[in-house]
Amino acid sequence: MPARRSILRRYRAAIIISTFLLVLGAAQYVSWPYVIYGPGSAEPVHPRVETGRKLDEKGAFLFTTVSTYSKPSAFSLAYAWLNPRMDIHTEEEATGGTTNLAAYRNLLAWMRDSSEATALLAAYGAMNRHIEVDEKGVIVVRFLKDSKAAQNGLQEGDIITSVDGEPTPKAEDLVAALTSRRPGDKVRLAGTRGGKPFEATVPLIKMPGTERTGIGFQQDSVIQVTPPDPVKFDFNDVGGPSAGLMMTLEIVAQLTGEDLTRGYRIAGTGTIDAKGRVGQIGGIQYKLMAADKEKADYFLVPYDKEAGLSNWKAAEQTVKDLDLSLKLVPVSTLSEALDFVRKLKPKSTEVE
Repeated sequence: MPARRSILRRYRAAIIISTFLLVLGAAQYVSWPYVIYGPGSAEPVHPRVETGRKLDEKGAFLFTTVSTYSKPSAFSLAYAWLNPRMDIHTEEEATGGTTNLAAYRNLLAWMRDSSEATALLAAYGAMNRHIEVDEKGVIVVRFLKDSKAAQNGLQEGDIITSVDGEPTPKAEDLVAALTSRRPGDKVRLAGTRGGKPFEATVPLIKMPGTERTGIGFQQDSVIQVTPPDPVKFDFNDVGGPSAGLMMTLEIVAQLTGEDLTRGYRIAGTGTIDAKGRVGQIGGIQYKLMAADKEKADYFLVPYDKEAGLSNWKAAEQTVKDLDLSLKLVPVSTLSEALDFVRKLKPKSTEVE
């Protein structure tokens, strides 16, 4: 026993250091079920949108992003906790309780693709030009409380294109395919998941508040838009729909040949629908920080009265708290955004 104590005393420092290094290693490489949020980027839209028309912009439209880091290490969590410009959320909070992170990413990818399609619809609508639209399926956005589909293999972000082998490219086709069924019946759904084929056999339920039988999820249509111009997007590294407004402004500028930037760096965010209505988004405080870092002159903020003006209120508070130098511009529609930029005096002619 005395010999063992003597050995422990002799190597105590080495044991302590080794233990400390093991703990540090575990802290660095063990991941935790959280998502860290912080300021992302504010990049010009112009290089990411091609229309076949060249336009020499004196300024730039900037689309803004939120930086997210999933499954962080203990060190990353500690840094985010100490950083006043970052926040930490659980995975469930961050993904809205989706089946898993892969399903959430598929949903974000569809949101991005959908925003590109609606940006085209809004832009061509603003220019009073025709554009072709086709429905290509129905996407699972969110499950209802009583749905049993998630437990049977269906996920958020899945795009359903057939029921029991019958094509259902439109939402009404999906409803019609389920009309004669009863709660408890099972149907075989097929479509794509993250671009790859999938199948799932799920039981049906009585839809809440109706006499209709259904799968039990909030849905949206997957559309394919074919413009008369060779428009191409390059936003594959971006998820979500919040670049919709800025994409639309860039499309209108390029196709009309009008430099709508007027020499300014105009950042912004907001979803866009086919009628040009601007919708609210998440994480606007981080996007403002990113835009301010890139010396933006103005920031277009969604001003949605029906949704409670949460984006506008958060933007005002962020600018005040952080003393940001950019100017906030409230926009409810594409028309309001276009009116604002067209009324700007060209920056190069202003007296400094």
